[in-house]
Amino acid sequence: MIIGMRGHDFGRLEPDVLAKEIAKNGFKATQLAFTKAFPKPENEYMTPEMLGKIRGYFAEEDIQIPVMGCYVSASDRDPDKLTAEKARFSRALEASKLLGAGCVGTETTHFTFPESEREAAYLRLLDFTKSVIETAKKCDAIVGIEPVAVHTLNTPELAGRLLRDVNDPHLNIILDTANLITPQTIAPEAQMEILKRALSIFGDKVCALHIKDGVFNSEGKWENRPLGEGVMDWPHLFPILREKLDHLCALREDVWPGIAATECQLMHKWADQ
Repeated sequence: MIIGMRGHDFGRLEPDVLAKEIAKNGFKATQLAFTKAFPKPENEYMTPEMLGKIRGYFAEEDIQIPVMGCYVSASDRDPDKLTAEKARFSRALEASKLLGAGCVGTETTHFTFPESEREAAYLRLLDFTKSVIETAKKCDAIVGIEPVAVHTLNTPELAGRLLRDVNDPHLNIILDTANLITPQTIAPEAQMEILKRALSIFGDKVCALHIKDGVFNSEGKWENRPLGEGVMDWPHLFPILREKLDHLCALREDVWPGIAATECQLMHKWADQ
């Protein structure tokens, strides 16, 4: 298993500097979201020339790019915004081939509405996904959708439904086990049950893994913590991921300031248990 990290956790750095910083801390892969990782406007990095240069900078440091992050509101209620999000994501899919990225990844949309509105939100997400898949097919790119408990795509089962409804090999899932946990499912056995459900439903369609740790505050909101200091039972979960998905990159999200190298070593330790 290749251990990596999210690029913008080091702040905004020019691509060549960022590649060296990630490598210096022992990581071998990264997720790049241009709007968050680099200091200049996204468009300045989206030309064929710059995409080739960025690819080269990371290749020189032996760093893979399994995910190009393109955060969009993929089930937005505003039709005009949804149209704009489709266009932006499609541009990222085209750029991902020149970047050498394994997929273009996004979450869906934060879901703050009555549960009775879930189906309508899902149908908007389905429309978004089918639209961008058409671009993915044309340029042979991969769409990576990440289910999150507080978003439209909130369970492994709904992610499985999306995969069936789209029914295209260009759609994959980014699996972040921590994002599927709720305040009611923080017990280690509940976490394991969620992970096993996810792997059973879409284990063969996972294109990248996200790893993070944290706690739920008194309002039920997630707060990030250093690896090993939150509620996640990674010493038991990580070996399952290694066993089932050893060919993938496991990307640390929300690297804790100042201890990136230590967290990289800890992920290797968990993977090797």
